[in-house]
Amino acid sequence: MKTLKISRAANANLQNKINMSVVFNYLREHEPTYRARISRDLNISAPAVSRIVDKLIEDGYVVETEKLKIHSGKRPTQLRINANKCNVIGVDLVKERIKIAISDFSGRIISTYQGCRISEGIDIGGALIDEIEKALARYRGERKIDTGTGDLKAIGVGVPAVIDIDTGWVTEAPLYDSLRGVNLRKILSERFDIPIFVENVVKLSALGEKHYGQGRNHTDIVFIEVSNGIGAGIIVDNHLIRGTNGSAGEIGLSIIGRDNLRYKTTSKGYLEKNASVEAIVEKARREVAGGDGSLLQEAACKDPSELTPSAVCRAANGGNETAKRIINGITESLSLVTVNLILILNPQIIVFGGDICSLPGVERLFLDPIREAVSESIPFCVPKITMSSLRENAGVVGASFLAIESLLLGEFPYAIDFDLLG
Repeated sequence: MKTLKISRAANANLQNKINMSVVFNYLREHEPTYRARISRDLNISAPAVSRIVDKLIEDGYVVETEKLKIHSGKRPTQLRINANKCNVIGVDLVKERIKIAISDFSGRIISTYQGCRISEGIDIGGALIDEIEKALARYRGERKIDTGTGDLKAIGVGVPAVIDIDTGWVTEAPLYDSLRGVNLRKILSERFDIPIFVENVVKLSALGEKHYGQGRNHTDIVFIEVSNGIGAGIIVDNHLIRGTNGSAGEIGLSIIGRDNLRYKTTSKGYLEKNASVEAIVEKARREVAGGDGSLLQEAACKDPSELTPSAVCRAANGGNETAKRIINGITESLSLVTVNLILILNPQIIVFGGDICSLPGVERLFLDPIREAVSESIPFCVPKITMSSLRENAGVVGASFLAIESLLLGEFPYAIDFDLLG
């Protein structure tokens, strides 16, 4: 989205478009609000603001709600984005099963659907179409809505891969070979005949957290996904950082230690192999194979195949030394990459998300040691380090936000960045 100072040299039509866009985007960021506050904060005359708001209400983008409670004087009517303007779909392909969410125009999730597993050899385009249609059918059944796309206006898809956003092609997908070379935008557009937007899912999770989660009121955010893979979504001055070819934030490929400098990978990067949620189980099974039966006993498992990340964490919470050593190794690797990200980017907040969120004792086992390591390693003020408030929904929330934001970009392309104005 463009940020600007309003130019007096703009012709009347352009000035009107700028004012309309600025007012609408202000309202999105500050709802609920009211006309007088918009006029004051944007330094646009009250009559002009009223005309713009009336037009936004007429076009269905904004609704009037309750009167604001004040001690004296006329009570202003509050304004909100019309959540019922349309629906969008957000898709997260990084989870064990495809996750689909139908959201309203404000980004609020109103229905979720858990789809099929992503496995090697799967026709991902065909499978995704089938799962979206099932999600829509269930949603229509719940709401007693006729068939057809109806108020569905866009689909946002989060993919665990590097995306060429100009074409929609998946250019690199180390963890999911079945995604490489697939153009999900083209495939879905041919079936649904509505705008389709595709982006890396960790980047979308960062956007979701920025606008609806822990990142609200922050301009510089790093979202670190720790699941089967590891990645980072980076937002600087309210702008998502993609890099030259969209691969910014691929921290799962980070090399830790000089001895591993020439580490070669065809799938998992060095950090992913040694510090992902899946790595917890792999390390635990190696310990059991080496003769450590205490871990199985503490995890209440009869067989190494029964070990799960949660079981290992429960054993660590219970004091099992082997489990604690495994978790400590994971947190040390995550601490290293976190310190480096902070030193390079100087963010206001670090948000951890992904499958790590659901592990028992995650705060004590992971976040507390990472916070301690960061505070001991960096000699200046360190950012807040916290867990995602959106948890497993970060990807679909971000994908829905992408769909909404992309729909609005052509209609309302201008906004004022209050952080830059001070």
